[in-house]
Order: sequence, then C-alpha cells, then structure tokens
Amino acid sequence: MTKPTNLFSKKELYQMEHTLKGRSIRTSMIPKHRRRKVIYDNMHLMDGMTFTTRHSFPQMLPYNGDTDFELVSFTDRKKHTGKNEALYFFLDDYRFRDQLWCDLERTTFSISHYDYFFTPDFSLWRDLPTEYYNLQNTFRNRFVGLFWQLRGFKTIPTYSFGGLSSFSYCLEGLPCHSVIAVCGLSNRKDLQAYNVWCYALRRLEEEKHPTLILVYGPEIDIPDLHTPVKFLEDFISKRFRHG
Repeated sequence: MTKPTNLFSKKELYQMEHTLKGRSIRTSMIPKHRRRKVIYDNMHLMDGMTFTTRHSFPQMLPYNGDTDFELVSFTDRKKHTGKNEALYFFLDDYRFRDQLWCDLERTTFSISHYDYFFTPDFSLWRDLPTEYYNLQNTFRNRFVGLFWQLRGFKTIPTYSFGGLSSFSYCLEGLPCHSVIAVCGLSNRKDLQAYNVWCYALRRLEEEKHPTLILVYGPEIDIPDLHTPVKFLEDFISKRFRHG
C-alpha cells in the first residue's frame, strides 16, 4: 500500500498556521495569563524536536541539497525576492539576535519566501571566564536550525566554536554526513586564530564526516583536510571587487 502524499508541504502548513502579520494562530489561543510562561525561551516551538544526551542541544538533520545559490545577508533581506537565494547570518549578533531568538515565529514568517537558510551564527567567544554564554548560543543555533528544518525550510547547519574548551560541546547537535557551513572571516587575525580555525575544521571532519564544507570568506589553505571545501564570497571581498 502506497503512502498517501500530503496535500500541502511542511512549509505551506507553517505559513497557514500564521496570520498575515506573522503571528502564530495556535499561540494566540493560549490564555494571556499563561502565554508569557509558555513562550519563554521558545518552549512552545519544541514540538517534534529531538535532543542530544549530554547538553540537551536540539539534534539537527543533515542537509545535502543544492549549494549553487546567491547569498543574502539578513540585514539586506528586504531588498531581495528570496528566489534561489540563501539567507546568512555571518554578522555581529546584535544585527539579528533579537529578531530571531526573541521573535522567532514572526521573523521566520517574514523571511519564509527565501529558498535557503543558514542557521544563525550566534557568537562563541575564546576568552570568557565561563562557558555559559557559549553553551547558550550553541543551543540557540541548533534550536533555530531544527525549527526551520521541521517546518520544511531548506536549512544548512552552521558550525561555530570558541576557545579550545568549546570543543567539548561545539560539535554537539550538528548532523553527520551533511553539508556544513563555517565562517572564515576571523582566521587571519593572527597565527593562533588560524591554527584554532584549522583545528576546528579537522575536528569537524573527524567527528561529523561532512559531505561538503562551505566556508564564508576568502580562499585559504587548510592543511590535512580531506573533505571537499567550497568558498563563498564574503561581503568585504565583494565590496572591494565591485568598488
């Protein structure tokens, strides 16, 4: 017996569950006195998610689709149609943090016309006295990415890392055998930054066996890496090339 096909795609169902202003119909039906508690830290959006054992990060699904798209920064999202375009977040956190994490449903609805997403590149720092904020940002990266995937959006997992201590968790929740994206703008600050960056990519290869690594930034040598790498032109290089 053949499995019946769904009349609507996951993405279409997501759009139908919201008003034209991007407000969730289901959330609006929750009594006001309970709504704030329910939506705190996006707990009402966890349906269908699975979580890792160690740090309870959302476990993202692999992406192995097309990578021949145009890049659009989240800050330029209103200037483009989204057709064959991928929305990226390799930006300072303040440019996307509040819209994405604090208003995830409405922001997602407003960008749902884009064909591809990168997961948000929430920053991980190298010299913090505690890993609390890095752990929180890793969780948020995986949460937003899986939220999009479960609603039918083509979403490419993004890999971020901080200092050496972050490698005890920064790969957790990333899928195996998937296209993985990483920012390459900070690897030329100094020799130490370059060495940590190369080490991070080798760890990614060893633990997650990616099918392709997308590097947002200029081409650079990555010794002892065997995974195919595709470099994506960053906004600084593009500005100089067209300037």
